[in-house]
Amino acid sequence: MGAMQVVVVDLEWNGSYSKKAHGYFNEIIEIGAVKLDGNMQVVDEFSEQIRPVVSKKLSTIVTDLTHISAEELEDGTTFAKMMRRFAAWIGSEPTAILTWSTTDLLVLMENCRFFYGKQEIPFLGHYMDFQAYAQGRMGVSDGQQLGLARAGELLGIPEDSLSLHRAMDDSRLTAKILQKVVERTSFEAAILSVDAEFYRRITFKTTVISDIDNPLVKRSELAFDCPECGRELRRRGQWRFRSRAFCAELTCRRCKKNYNGRVQFRLKYEGLEVRKKLNEKKPPEEQPQTVAIAEG
Repeated sequence: MGAMQVVVVDLEWNGSYSKKAHGYFNEIIEIGAVKLDGNMQVVDEFSEQIRPVVSKKLSTIVTDLTHISAEELEDGTTFAKMMRRFAAWIGSEPTAILTWSTTDLLVLMENCRFFYGKQEIPFLGHYMDFQAYAQGRMGVSDGQQLGLARAGELLGIPEDSLSLHRAMDDSRLTAKILQKVVERTSFEAAILSVDAEFYRRITFKTTVISDIDNPLVKRSELAFDCPECGRELRRRGQWRFRSRAFCAELTCRRCKKNYNGRVQFRLKYEGLEVRKKLNEKKPPEEQPQTVAIAEG
């Protein structure tokens, strides 16, 4: 697999309100990681619990899901010490950090902003959203979000000895999935170099444009041609925004057919994405007549 080692990371965190963060803050309370060499063989593990400082009280969602107790975390280390130990554990060798989806990465960046005042992660030089890679290798469509446990189940990985929703065991399961699906060329191509643009891209929030007068909404994108004769369809009524898209009834005067047109404008990091859909409106079936029979 080349010279680069791989570190699979999983986090657990507690959500609470923070005056310093001016809102809701996801404070990391546990980290688990598995280190694999260039041949995808496990060589070491890392696990630490972090003592929370924003809120000593854990949310019921966290305790129900992870079974971590507040008492358990009292002997935990600080976030800063964990980060120093983790960086030392990774070492100086070129390393690709993998997480199951970008959620854990964004939470780690959130904690770096809170504790260090900047979102850059000191030891992050290369990164991969392993969920996206694994789904591609498993033939799962981009529109789906495959959970870690479900991915392991589909690949026939036994969970008997694993405590899911705990950072160490979740990272172990992720590493097992990696060993099952990895293919050298595609894997290396999916690893991203971390630079300023990487952070801009990862924090960019895709938005759906809901104002039809937005300068990015080109009227030509709202036009549809009749699938039968090719003539431009005429709009009946106004464009209305619903279900995250502009919708309108359209008609073809020549073919005497009616359609529902749907256009969505999504502003992504790469630019504007336009999705269009046209469905024919079928005429309502004739309802059978009800005949009243007089009782004699």
